[in-house]
Amino acid sequence: MTPPATPAALSSTPVSAGSAIEQATSLVAGELAEVEARLEQLLQSSIAIIPELGGQLAFAGGKRFRPLVTLLAARAAGFIDPVRITIAAVGELLHTATLLHDDVIDSGEFRRGRPTARLQYGNGMAVLTGDFCLARGLQAVAYSGRLHAVQTLSDAVTRMAEGEVAQLQIAGDTAPDRDRYYLVIDRKTAALIAWCASVGGLPGESYVPALHRYGLEIGYAFQIADDVLDYGGLLQDTGKTRGQDLRDGKLTLPLILACERDASLARAVEQLLAGGPPVDAAAAAAIVERVAGSPAIELAARAAEAHADRAIEQLSALPPSAARDALAELARHVARRVR
Repeated sequence: MTPPATPAALSSTPVSAGSAIEQATSLVAGELAEVEARLEQLLQSSIAIIPELGGQLAFAGGKRFRPLVTLLAARAAGFIDPVRITIAAVGELLHTATLLHDDVIDSGEFRRGRPTARLQYGNGMAVLTGDFCLARGLQAVAYSGRLHAVQTLSDAVTRMAEGEVAQLQIAGDTAPDRDRYYLVIDRKTAALIAWCASVGGLPGESYVPALHRYGLEIGYAFQIADDVLDYGGLLQDTGKTRGQDLRDGKLTLPLILACERDASLARAVEQLLAGGPPVDAAAAAAIVERVAGSPAIELAARAAEAHADRAIEQLSALPPSAARDALAELARHVARRVR
């Protein structure tokens, strides 16, 4: 048996962001096509508005990051059971549910460059379709007969709900706090990606702890990178309005780091959020510009890269393969998005 590779043995040749995704996708292109078909099946309902509303978001050009992680992890672990297709599709379906709910909670106007479902169909329809996506995802995994996958998914969904509640609870909090920030992203973002990376738990597989940790670390990197882009990205690049997090009262890592280094900025944030939403648009825009021009952006970008590096370290537990190298490149790509 070939001994596990050391981290140094993992491919470290620089690959451009675009080609990293293309190469990873090419490895599992046929399986991704199966995932698309399965996702469409899971969205079907006799209530016509459900596949219409859910499909508009699910098939609106998402990156399919979570299914890609699942399929590459399954291949790297030598797991070829057909259930991996359902698990990959469910990961994307649950992600769709969280986006539908988030846009209602945050009064979001744009998602993936388009008006949000809540603006097109109303808050009630958006929330209930998100509920359908959650229920259908749990149903699909339950019907697969994989009890362990049902248990681990139930745990992940519970943590996701905790993350949403925690984020809402601290929204508008004027005291920047890294621990609370990580509590939210651990549950809200990383929990689902970790479930996807462990392919629903791969019962009996020795690789599960490493893949789960890989998923958590890449989840942290993914969310931090998104939060950095919120201060510097354009609508056509991010699908969201610049500075939306601050207007929603969310103290994300770039802002937290900037406030730790600039007492006057911390006071300005406190004044902005003291009255609760809606915040003063001009004052919020001024704070966004200050953060965007501060060293905090670089520090947050480095934090994302550090989490990506930790994710890659976990892959040394898996045997060498093209899929393992693709997982490493995917982690690098997640962090490089802010460069």
